[in-house]
Amino acid sequence: EKLAMVRGKMKEMGASVFVIPSLDEVAWLLNLRGNDVLFTPVFLSYLLLEQDKATLCVQREAVSAEIEAHLKSDGVTLAPYDDIYRLVAALPTGTRVLLDGERANYRILQSVPESAEVLDRTSPIQLMKAVKTPAEQENERRAHIKDGVAVTKFIYWLKKNIGKTPMTELSASDYLAARRAEQKGFLDLSFDTICAYGAHAAIIHYAPTPETDIPLEAHGLLLVDSGGHYLEGTTDITRTIALGPVTDAERADFTRVLRSHLHLANARFLHGCTGLNLDILAREPLWEADLDYKHGTGHGVGHILNVHEGPNGFRWRQSPERSEGSVLEEGMITTDEPGLYIEDAYGIRIESELLCRKGVKNEFGQFMYFQNLTCAPIDLDAIDVNALTTTERRWLNEYHAAVYETVAPHLTEDERVWLRDVTRAI
Repeated sequence: EKLAMVRGKMKEMGASVFVIPSLDEVAWLLNLRGNDVLFTPVFLSYLLLEQDKATLCVQREAVSAEIEAHLKSDGVTLAPYDDIYRLVAALPTGTRVLLDGERANYRILQSVPESAEVLDRTSPIQLMKAVKTPAEQENERRAHIKDGVAVTKFIYWLKKNIGKTPMTELSASDYLAARRAEQKGFLDLSFDTICAYGAHAAIIHYAPTPETDIPLEAHGLLLVDSGGHYLEGTTDITRTIALGPVTDAERADFTRVLRSHLHLANARFLHGCTGLNLDILAREPLWEADLDYKHGTGHGVGHILNVHEGPNGFRWRQSPERSEGSVLEEGMITTDEPGLYIEDAYGIRIESELLCRKGVKNEFGQFMYFQNLTCAPIDLDAIDVNALTTTERRWLNEYHAAVYETVAPHLTEDERVWLRDVTRAI
């Protein structure tokens, strides 16, 4: 079905051959996964797609006889990995070759014969795989329940043991990884965990190493940005956790970031909007205090694929290398992750994944909304409740009620009692 869809797009674009060099696109199109790249379940390959055949250039030892037979039944034959250059160079005169210049390497582009015509266009697969099928959506929900259980158990452990049991950024990160590994269907982490305490959290992409690892203390904020691959889907979540007393400044800034997160998560908008249209919803609570964060507000997430994928995303301004101008379609999954980083002091980020859904359709058009997939508590200990509006409190209370209902059945009795308290209505 996918091959037919892509071939249909090739016809529309006037291409007779499509050279696919992106590992995630090949994996998605052929319903295959591998482990050749750290944290990303893809395999080294190229695909040469024509209307009547497809050639997968791959390391033969990576393909079992069963997979080879399955591919053959769908009209896909195998060739050695490096044969892609020979196959492209041998394309006949007049061939119209679809190639995404942003993804093809230099040698592939140079291998196209002068007698052929290159159609340098954005790959149609990008949008296809960004719009998750109903089955993928349901499985992603299941993956997020498992992930929510792991993260909730982790937060419980932190809260109960900080100041009593020695722990560091790395040991905390390892504890969270172990909770994920306990979940049935767990495959791997989806990226290197960011577990950043205090001033380290002000370094946006910090990840602890043995050289930088520091002890966690019973005060201040711990930022943990992590995720996993499960047989059901891919997750990406950030929670900033109060390990004890926090300063007035930390509390005020945490509340601003929370408001930013909630405003985007609860957006209602007309179909046709892009991430560029909606990004202001997340930044306004910070901009009104003359504050900002120097990263995108959100990115697309692959289905057991790249934890970062396009074309959907949230960003306040367009840049040549970004694609947040893509219309938000039903079935797209995008992260909502505003933050605030105070150099040499602390960092705050709250991230959940949002599934785009269709809402009311009337004389004004098709309205859209987001369904929050992520199931883990947001730390009430770090919030200035008086700084929240009635609507913002309702949004948070509704989210926490859903978290408890979803996660509690998978916890121990002590964990359930604790979760009931930390997801209480405020």
